[in-house]
Amino acid sequence: MGEHARVRLILTSGCILAQILVMLGMAGQENWEFMRGAAWGAILLLAYTLWEIKCRLYMNNYVRALIVITVVADSYIGGYLGYYMTSQIFDKALHLFGTYSFALFFYILLAQLIIRQPVNRLFTCLFIICLGISLGVVYELLEFAVDTINKPLIPGQASLVDTDLDLLADTVGAVIAAVQLAYTRLGRYLADKLFS
Repeated sequence: MGEHARVRLILTSGCILAQILVMLGMAGQENWEFMRGAAWGAILLLAYTLWEIKCRLYMNNYVRALIVITVVADSYIGGYLGYYMTSQIFDKALHLFGTYSFALFFYILLAQLIIRQPVNRLFTCLFIICLGISLGVVYELLEFAVDTINKPLIPGQASLVDTDLDLLADTVGAVIAAVQLAYTRLGRYLADKLFS
């Protein structure tokens, strides 16, 4: 097993283990809503990793680590520790960081599945910004649907201001991801990995 595959295994296994431990803690709190979210995070990461191996896709382990941090922070800090209810800043910070992480993740995935050739920096920047903002919009629409259908005790969207601030944080996260991929060594490294 190569170094990349070993790190992939450690990150994926560590995330799934962390999610299981968080879910056990949430079960003790009878926090069923956040427990479902934690389960989905683990299931989706495992499913993606198996698909990645089967299809021989490449995912940079730095980006994989960002995704793991996002997933675990959402369930442990936001759900288990209750920061979604007690902190005005945590949700916005996680929107920024999560959009940064997922914009990088989906860019790498789409570069292999759709783009398949090097593109100029401006296109890369605009594509990643649009991708990140789109992910943020889809997330807000899902929150709206869950709030409308399930009517949770604590809604995902407390107000229009909350939604607007989330979208602003998503935009900042997408811009950071775009600049990083278009103008840093990580971007050049990924271009070599993905397009050569």
